[in-house]
Amino acid sequence: MRAPIGCSEQGGAVLLTALLLMLAILLSAIASARSALHGALAASNERDRLLALHSAMAALADAEHDIEGGAEPSSARAAALAGASPDAFADGCRGGTPYDGLCAHRAGGDGVIQAALADDDGPGVVFGAFTGALIPSGQGALAAQAPRYLIERMPSAPTALLYRITALGFGSAATTQVALQAYYRKPLALEVPGAGVAAPGPGMPGGAGVRVGWREIANWHDAVAMTTEEQ
Repeated sequence: MRAPIGCSEQGGAVLLTALLLMLAILLSAIASARSALHGALAASNERDRLLALHSAMAALADAEHDIEGGAEPSSARAAALAGASPDAFADGCRGGTPYDGLCAHRAGGDGVIQAALADDDGPGVVFGAFTGALIPSGQGALAAQAPRYLIERMPSAPTALLYRITALGFGSAATTQVALQAYYRKPLALEVPGAGVAAPGPGMPGGAGVRVGWREIANWHDAVAMTTEEQ
């Protein structure tokens, strides 16, 4: 016995409605899964960028320690940094041992500094090279490699030295990079009437310096790529 035509049509409509509902639920689940994956990826990228940022900050601090004499306060490098000896600061930062990573300032030469720091085989000073400090890297969620820096001798007042430090930090992926720049002001020893030269503090000859500002270099990869093309 055949079912009435009306019942068959109602059954077909119910089945079609159920299929449409199932399809809507499936599409909603896929959208939610994609959103969760994108969120996880964004969180992972941000975590990696923060790792690179902290790595670069550590390099800034290590460079400041280097300026203050590092692990060998009596070395030729420490003396050159304490007095900003012109011969120690080479164009392109390639003065060689013991003046690795010490750069002469050149107007409009930011691209040269950035390209030199970005080069894995360039003159950038690896974290701890002159201070003996250690930083874990290269495994798991740690930075892919140790950060590095360059120290640039800037024009300054007669009573103080001014250095610009450019530091590069890495995330757990070597392609995740953050570059920072900071200025470091170091006083020179001054003669006090009747007392000779004022007693120096850490790092000689005018006492310990101080960081006077820092910034992140925006669009680091683009800036380096542009400099490379120009060269």
